[in-house]
Amino acid sequence: MFKSDITDIKKILVRAPNWIGDAVLCLPALEALKAVYPQAEITVLAKAWVSPVFYNNPSVKRIIDYDRGGRYSNVFGELRLVQDIKKDIFDMAVLLQNAFKAALIVFMAGIPIRVGYARDLRGLLLTHPIRFDADIRKVHQVFYYLNIVTDLSKGLQPSAFSIQPKIYLIEEEKDWAEGFLNNKGIDGGIIIGIAPGASYGPAKRWMAERFKETAERLVKDNGAKVILFGGKDDNGICSDILNGLGRKTFLSGLNLAGEIGLRKSIALISRCNLFITNDSGPMHIAAALGIPTVAIFGSTDPKLTMPLGDNVRVIKKYIECSPCFDRECRYGHYNCMKMVTVQDVYEMGDVFLSGKKREAENF
Repeated sequence: MFKSDITDIKKILVRAPNWIGDAVLCLPALEALKAVYPQAEITVLAKAWVSPVFYNNPSVKRIIDYDRGGRYSNVFGELRLVQDIKKDIFDMAVLLQNAFKAALIVFMAGIPIRVGYARDLRGLLLTHPIRFDADIRKVHQVFYYLNIVTDLSKGLQPSAFSIQPKIYLIEEEKDWAEGFLNNKGIDGGIIIGIAPGASYGPAKRWMAERFKETAERLVKDNGAKVILFGGKDDNGICSDILNGLGRKTFLSGLNLAGEIGLRKSIALISRCNLFITNDSGPMHIAAALGIPTVAIFGSTDPKLTMPLGDNVRVIKKYIECSPCFDRECRYGHYNCMKMVTVQDVYEMGDVFLSGKKREAENF
């Protein structure tokens, strides 16, 4: 149990996870940390590609981009990062990222209180190592991060805090999204967002042809427009899906994979009426924004990483070898994904959109 007087903690450095989905799932822990230390200024140290997740968050005072190609690149850049952290004179470092290097950096920076899981050979670098055991491996990722804060909070349980990740958009961002869509001819009606990629590997990717068939049916039945989201590596699969759609849908659809930054993607996802996705970063973004989300799981376990929210539906086919957490199917059959049918996804998406149509009719 952490014994220092809470009022002694004025500045906290939080090392954020490196994956977008994990960054979203750590948000409840970040807000819980601010609740436990309301007088403290929280600075988030995050890789540049995930730092937009934390923009405008009321719990965060400042963000340090731990950029790969700029000021903190290579070993000399990391030494520069250590010196920059030293200048800020933090009272505490909370490591939500698991790596040894995260602990080494805050140790070298001389932060007096260093908190995180005692894993990856870093226990001796922490002043407050938290036990990493079989039980904590089995909890949902939100509770994995919240457990660090509850360990600091002198007895508060995770139930004392909200477990719903929240991403905060300002009005200027919402206005930008509205203007962008208007310029693209998407100026009203139902918008379906689709994220068919998954950077982890093919064992987390539903087949492109089935995304296309599902989109076609939902568009036909609801007069919807389609926007495809993802990173640069997803541009090909997104193009295949969009190009495979009927001419009318193609002309009213957008492939934005790798074309816009994360923050703009977040603003546009917030305008969707339905989001269909693999287990991926965009999945967690959509759920955190409260967008009706249909999430398809293959090799991974929704008990550990499912998106949280009232408007979330998860599709998972449990077979003998799943969840295996492999990037590629060790047997080569990918049956956990093949067993998810177009009808499965269509039905869940249609339920969400039917509710949207009823709202419009009653308006």
